[in-house]
Amino acid sequence: MNYLEYELLLNREFLDVLSGLIDRSRKRVYVASYVSTLSKKLKNIYYGLAYKQLREGVDVKVFLNGVSGEAVKHNVPTVEFLRGLGMKNVKLSSKYTHIKLYIIDDYFIIGSHNLSYSSESMNSYEASIMMKSKAMSDKLAEFFNEVFLTEAAEPMFFRDVLENGVYYEIMANTKIISDLYAKTSYAVDRVKILMYVASLSKSIKKYYALLKRKQDEGVDVAVVLNGAFKVSSTYNSRVRDYLKKIGVERVLLTRRFVHAKLAILDDFVVIGSHNLTASSVAGRMELTVAIKARNLSNSLNLAFERLYDEENQLNRLNTS
Repeated sequence: MNYLEYELLLNREFLDVLSGLIDRSRKRVYVASYVSTLSKKLKNIYYGLAYKQLREGVDVKVFLNGVSGEAVKHNVPTVEFLRGLGMKNVKLSSKYTHIKLYIIDDYFIIGSHNLSYSSESMNSYEASIMMKSKAMSDKLAEFFNEVFLTEAAEPMFFRDVLENGVYYEIMANTKIISDLYAKTSYAVDRVKILMYVASLSKSIKKYYALLKRKQDEGVDVAVVLNGAFKVSSTYNSRVRDYLKKIGVERVLLTRRFVHAKLAILDDFVVIGSHNLTASSVAGRMELTVAIKARNLSNSLNLAFERLYDEENQLNRLNTS
């Protein structure tokens, strides 16, 4: 299969693309995931990783979060499974890491997809982006290896241009809200936010106030928050009520499980692991990419509006 220089990966597309890239890998496969589980499909990916490392000599490293209790419950058996296959360079972090990063030769994937059940479910909404750039893949490989060895979480900012002229930025361990605020402030057409969890911290309230101002300027503003998971939906219901209170009109909670963390800001698409929460803003180990591409923004905007309409209709049916 031939891949484009960048491709949006929604929902279950991710695992098929990742599996194909691993099969074709010749040099390196680096995996960083917040949570990793042991379904049949995921085990096939792990077998592929083991084969590449042990039979073909590909540089394979797997780095999983080792701190959060819920994630560790799954990650420990996965690490034991991988080591049972004979794999080396498989590690649980000693610090909280929320990044989702996959580097396969000259390709890399950044987004919300973990190696977990959510990434293969028909009822989950995930979003990641795959890009091809040897220069950026090399930089991200350096970043990955530094994190793998030292678990350092220093803020990093990369920018580059693909061969076709598409500009993009990668933000690692940064306070994403400042960049999101800046890009939103320049928006004249649309600001669409799709988020797993959001909060009401002081800095994020300033961002919500900006959303209201952009709406008043005639910008198409919409916010969709996950409402299908108890912990996040508790926070998100408060955020929804707050946004409604300050006058943001298009805000809703989903009945479908939404794990994506993305924003559509005119021609920019921002996709990564950062939620709109105080912990993400605080500069913990997170990773996000912002790509400026009108066609990508348009296609994702259509997907966003389709999701918004479906969820809005469901909400109406359940309140009528």
